[in-house]
Amino acid sequence: MSATDPVTHVELIAKNRRTSLVMLATEFLLIGILGAAIGILVSRSVPTGILVGATVAIVVDALGWLFAVRATIALTHAVEVTPEQAKVLHDVIEGLCIRTGLPKPRVYIVEDPAPNAFAFGRSPASSGVAVTTGLLNLMSRRELEGVLAHEMSHIRNRDVQVTTLAVTTVGILVAVAEIAARMSWFADWGDDDNNGSAIMLIGIAALAGALAFGARILSLAISRHREELADVSAAELVSPDGIRKALEKLEADHTVVHHVSRATAHLWLVTPLRDQGDDRHAKLNKMFDSHPPLDERIAILRRLEGLDPDGRGPVDETITGVPVDLHAIAESADRRTSFSPAGSVVGPAAMDSASALTTAAPTSTADTAPAIVPVAGKSPPGWYRTDATTLHYWNGTAFTDWTASWNGTRWIQSRGSR
Repeated sequence: MSATDPVTHVELIAKNRRTSLVMLATEFLLIGILGAAIGILVSRSVPTGILVGATVAIVVDALGWLFAVRATIALTHAVEVTPEQAKVLHDVIEGLCIRTGLPKPRVYIVEDPAPNAFAFGRSPASSGVAVTTGLLNLMSRRELEGVLAHEMSHIRNRDVQVTTLAVTTVGILVAVAEIAARMSWFADWGDDDNNGSAIMLIGIAALAGALAFGARILSLAISRHREELADVSAAELVSPDGIRKALEKLEADHTVVHHVSRATAHLWLVTPLRDQGDDRHAKLNKMFDSHPPLDERIAILRRLEGLDPDGRGPVDETITGVPVDLHAIAESADRRTSFSPAGSVVGPAAMDSASALTTAAPTSTADTAPAIVPVAGKSPPGWYRTDATTLHYWNGTAFTDWTASWNGTRWIQSRGSR
């Protein structure tokens, strides 16, 4: 086969399986190194430490493989739904299963206003697909089909095997690092007999942290390629504009998932971690993001359609028929992530009467900040101010239980009762 011959899907799956084996072997080695280090430090014997490391690696990887799916569901707060509870979601997935020949995955919903989705599982026969309520509120059926085609492509390409196992592997390494570090804080450094134990705990924490960082970097390098591949695979399964329009909406709505763990961040369609802003956490999240930049993914898909790669929109209405304007969605997300109620700015799209939003006259004080009243069936889903220090999430039809309250430093997102 020449270098110019196209790669078939069978070859792609075979390559992903080989990559998966490398990842599994690497994760086994990382856990083994940590176990061996602990064994050597405790027993003062290298052979004993190596034996301990091998045993720990076997046990941990076995348990990780068995409980990775359960851990993923627990960490993401995903809830399985029946066809009666989410008919459109099940119908779209069943249609994609017919096209791909894959067995139908289990279907989950995550109660969260941030639009996002992910796939997980140990194999196509034991896989699952989850979407947030925010995604269902924001997408049209065609865009939802594009998102689910992306996630089904992860299952079809055998990506989920490694990404799901990485949840437990990275999680264990991070947990060991944190436990060892916290235990060292309580060590009696004034006691010469205990100084060695404290130093040992710090060494274990440092090693576990370094190994977790290494696992994260390795996962990052592979995940970025797989995300772009899944985008293109989705465009081949369904109309290319479905996944492209969905990503453009997700680019505009940069609200982050409420219940998120770094151990599961690589699973999601777009990064669930906050990467907007100039603070240290946002910059670190962006630097070590397991996803390629969203604008690059959109540019690739727009080129497939013969569109300007730097252009955006127009996008579809939501499933319930609510018009969606990308600028208005971006402003809604900005209201959620703004630095202070007094500093929040209501932009032109939100203030325009054509957008069917009514606003009070803006003032300069926080306690009389402008309120925005969405209109059912006309105002797009998003965060809307109801008083100076509170935002409520609008699903396109009514306010939900999700609120964001200003604590003097940042917005705290929570679910309350209205």
